[in-house]
Amino acid sequence: MPVPPAWSGNGGGGVAPPPAGTPEDAVRREASSVGASTSGTAAGLDKAVFIPSLFDRIARHYDLMNIVMTAGVWRLWQRAFRRLCGIPAGARVLDVGCGTAELSLLLASHVGPAGHVVGVDFSPGMLVVARRKLMAAGMVGRVDLMLGDALDLGFPDDSFDAAASAWVMRNVADLDRAFTEMVRVVRPGGRIAIMELSHPPASLIRGPFLFYFRTILPLLGRWAARARLPVAPYAWLPRSLEAFPEAEEVARRMAAAGMTDVAFRRLSAGIVCLHTARVR
Repeated sequence: MPVPPAWSGNGGGGVAPPPAGTPEDAVRREASSVGASTSGTAAGLDKAVFIPSLFDRIARHYDLMNIVMTAGVWRLWQRAFRRLCGIPAGARVLDVGCGTAELSLLLASHVGPAGHVVGVDFSPGMLVVARRKLMAAGMVGRVDLMLGDALDLGFPDDSFDAAASAWVMRNVADLDRAFTEMVRVVRPGGRIAIMELSHPPASLIRGPFLFYFRTILPLLGRWAARARLPVAPYAWLPRSLEAFPEAEEVARRMAAAGMTDVAFRRLSAGIVCLHTARVR
């Protein structure tokens, strides 16, 4: 498979902008798409079709919604990722599902000028936003952004010193294949770090957490509709987590994909997990 087209820092790219239309059209599309899909399980959705379309439509508001939904704790999780990921300075790192390049920019700062980051995402709309942020941050030349699929990464074997992802693995259509692809493109001994929402083990935390997901998130969805923001993430997020395995199972599947020294650390009482490993 050829390497996907890269964003250049001075205009290229060839990636189409997000779908056109009024804010009202966007809200109706998202309410319709999620409403039509909620009759089945999250696992029953065709994620390869639904997810790129969803993220194209929410791209402009994605960072704002993350801050709103997490009450700003998102930033603390980012700092924890940088502190605990184990990726060394000077590394060449692949950001799988880079979205708006939040993690790509964090990684670029982390690995320093001697390192390099390649961000891959299958949502053109997210990459439009990511490119703007890359240029505003002055990171052109230290981060490349490309269209690509986590299940079929267009790079030769052993291309990177490390691979990372954040808030991505819940959305892939085949978790095991995504892990296998990350292992394939990272050299033996290289690091892998994955941050994802998880299932708090303590009942005192899990109960309020589930209440938030099932009760508060729909209220945020109504606020989003009134504020002309995308509605779909507030409906999709709980479903994507319900279908995602517990942290112990994620670790087991990472090991089965060819990773060693697999470990995970729960953050915020287990609401989020940072999984780390090395490639055998």
